[in-house]
Amino acid sequence: MTEIDFSLIGQPSLTLQHLLAKFQDEQNINVKIRVIEWENAWHDLLMWALYEQGPDISHVGSTWAASLVALNALRSFSENEIKETGGQMAFLQPAWQSAKMTGSLAIWSLPWHTYTFLIAYRRDLLEKAGVEESTAFATAEAVDKTLQKLRVGGIQYPWVVPVGEHHLDTLHYLASWVWGSGGDFITPDSHHTAFTDARTFKSIESFFGLLRYMQSVDLPLSEMDALSVFTSGKAAVTIVGAGLAYEWLRNQEISAEVLDNIGFAPVPGVPWIGGDNLVIWRHTRADQEREKAAVALTEYLLSQTVQRANAQSEDVGIPSRTDSLNALPLPDSQLTKVVTRSLRAGRSYRSLTSWSKIEHQFAQSLGKVGAEILNGADPFATCHKHLETFANWLDISLR
Repeated sequence: MTEIDFSLIGQPSLTLQHLLAKFQDEQNINVKIRVIEWENAWHDLLMWALYEQGPDISHVGSTWAASLVALNALRSFSENEIKETGGQMAFLQPAWQSAKMTGSLAIWSLPWHTYTFLIAYRRDLLEKAGVEESTAFATAEAVDKTLQKLRVGGIQYPWVVPVGEHHLDTLHYLASWVWGSGGDFITPDSHHTAFTDARTFKSIESFFGLLRYMQSVDLPLSEMDALSVFTSGKAAVTIVGAGLAYEWLRNQEISAEVLDNIGFAPVPGVPWIGGDNLVIWRHTRADQEREKAAVALTEYLLSQTVQRANAQSEDVGIPSRTDSLNALPLPDSQLTKVVTRSLRAGRSYRSLTSWSKIEHQFAQSLGKVGAEILNGADPFATCHKHLETFANWLDISLR
């Protein structure tokens, strides 16, 4: 029996364990799971890339493959292998975009799951403040006006989001405001920054200006701590990942008052779409049987059957395939309608070899901006101070 090593970020769900067991029985291939954690995943992947040893197939963040390609660490997928998965048209466009690398026609990773963020809000508090729910979060301007009405209406904590230099998702939140304004972070030729032009900068200032509707807190404020302010009933509006939103509704472990009144809306602008991809390592080519087995496992994990099963699992693996979106749980709920709408309307980052490094640098700069504004600094001046400095560094790095 051929044995392959599959690295997975986070513990496998019971559903995934059953699916892998079925694959092993049907294909006579033993799959050894190597669990790594998100905090250490990038370091582990880099070590495997540098030393050309490790798993045969890996679960990676959707923006990470380009950096691994630059290290000559991955094996590309052939045209026939891609056809076996259903090809480009089988997948959501933003998910497929993450499989491509700027300046290359080859496909180095394939999209497994997708992810996006949503606005979560309290219907009862919007009604109390006289806010029309259907348009409350339709645009960036509408979000600001809604939070202003909530504050005037006596809501002490209209808004809460994480604030900290290690919170990578702040960039993903911000992307929706930036793309919605018609702006971007990097120019189309990938050689210059684009986020300091007047239109884009105004959208960044607009996003961070919402921090004036937050109460002062001890910093850094982690994602879990920020969301607990909302789920405990103290805040009216927040941003939440789609997977966690499903967890709230299915497990019903949040405040009953919040659960009875919770609503969801797409983030304003153009939603950021991220997720998880699958890659096969270059060193796997040294053993033809292991290589064939790794390809077979990839095709299996991307199949409609597996994607639909993962969508129904306890962890809700949000599909990358368009034909599996209707397998999402709570099909008639506002949440699922908003998730599906966001996935179809959103976009992903362009795959740049240096994007993983850029994301971490962005997190540090944006964390400083958020902390200073939350402590009373002027949003315009603070954004200029930190982002102009960061843009100067990044421009040099991109050339």
